[in-house]
Amino acid sequence: MKSIMETLDSLFDETDDAIVMVNRNNECLRSNPRAVKTLGLFPGSMMDKVLQNGQEAGWSTFISQVNPGRRVTSRFGLENPSGKPFPDIEVIGTVFRHSNDVILRFKMGEQSERERGGTQAYHSIFRHEVNCYLVFGKDGTIRDVNDRIGHFYGLDPDKLIGRRHTELLGLGLTDDDFQLVKQGLEKNGQAELKHRFVTADGEERFYHIFVYYEKHEEFIVALVRDDTEKVFLKRQMEHSGSLSAIGQLAASIAHELKNAMTSVRGFTELLKLSAEGDSVRYVHVIDSEMDRMESLMAEFLTLSKPTDQEDEVFDLHKCLGDVVTVMEPQATMRNISVFMDNQVGEAVSLKGKKDRMKQAFINLIKNALEASQEGTTLIVSLEHYDDGHIVVAFSDEGSGMTDLQIKQVFLPFFTTKREGTGLGLPFVLETAESMGGHLFVKSELGKGTRIELLLPVQETNPVPTDTDGAAILIP
Repeated sequence: MKSIMETLDSLFDETDDAIVMVNRNNECLRSNPRAVKTLGLFPGSMMDKVLQNGQEAGWSTFISQVNPGRRVTSRFGLENPSGKPFPDIEVIGTVFRHSNDVILRFKMGEQSERERGGTQAYHSIFRHEVNCYLVFGKDGTIRDVNDRIGHFYGLDPDKLIGRRHTELLGLGLTDDDFQLVKQGLEKNGQAELKHRFVTADGEERFYHIFVYYEKHEEFIVALVRDDTEKVFLKRQMEHSGSLSAIGQLAASIAHELKNAMTSVRGFTELLKLSAEGDSVRYVHVIDSEMDRMESLMAEFLTLSKPTDQEDEVFDLHKCLGDVVTVMEPQATMRNISVFMDNQVGEAVSLKGKKDRMKQAFINLIKNALEASQEGTTLIVSLEHYDDGHIVVAFSDEGSGMTDLQIKQVFLPFFTTKREGTGLGLPFVLETAESMGGHLFVKSELGKGTRIELLLPVQETNPVPTDTDGAAILIP
């Protein structure tokens, strides 16, 4: 009949799992070959050395619960001396009655083919899911993360496992956010929050985080969803709504203002006939301010007022050239050079309201001239984008804009000029969108601004020719 120690040796040596015996001070007394090879545990080593950060308190509780006649099971994150992590290992603890020491069995045996195949499938889904996932222990230790953490936050998933949740404070999350999550988990077992993150390249992103507690396995899962596109779309819809509101406001007050301005203008003309001394100067000031009011009203109404002009097909290069010619005297007065660069090298046809497009070009050149210093250059260029679109770009060497100004530049009435109306760029944006295009702003403070007008090209039907290249006229 085998002795107790022979039975113990047999248990240690013949199982595929790692098995160790530890005393109540966590010192390893015995270990089988698998425990030595996998975890680096041998007689005399301390269990504390293989526990991942943050696992110590849970381990102490686990050991204290292992008593005679009671089998205790829990899960821990371990790490062998070479640094290889074992983030989620099942540990079974029982008491060796003859010495009150604890026998620990680490479930590290090979899985069956079916179990391994299912685990690999779920693991693959977890790794390559489009959303970002983080798995935490109850103590806040990061047990696992999927590969999307790199796309979302630019972090290496392998370097996060085993670290505390506080490592995430530098990602735009605050102590208040963590408190909100903690309260939600304690009250409902789930929580959610939204936060803004700025990448190393300065790109602004908006994330929606869902957190829930898995009671059965006792871990916390955080799902991070990228809502950036949704936020930007909402902003665009709100902007479109503000333009519509301006149109309604303009229509409601235009009639009253027109009558009042007509009366004031008439009496001003009468005063000119009899004014003397300082009164002449005062009348001219009134007249000048009336001109400015009428100009403001014209821009205000043009922003959203429907036009009777029909869409037509026109030559973009000629339209742009006409505007540059008109604006060159203003550039010369400011000692600013205007250079027109046609990188397309061929006729480009657009379909839309040509006069409205000319007004948009005037607004863009006027803004660029007013932002530029003497002796600088304004480049107006036609650039190929793709087979269906063309880019009209206006690049100045002016003062540039801050990130906040770039975000506000299309808002009605926002302006950095003392006498500006803040309606020029909203008008240009509305014009571009009415033609199926869009407007983009790139700027660097102190270096200048580049405004790109992306417009769809009008397809033209080729004229049929004969073998010699002569046009064939079809009656």
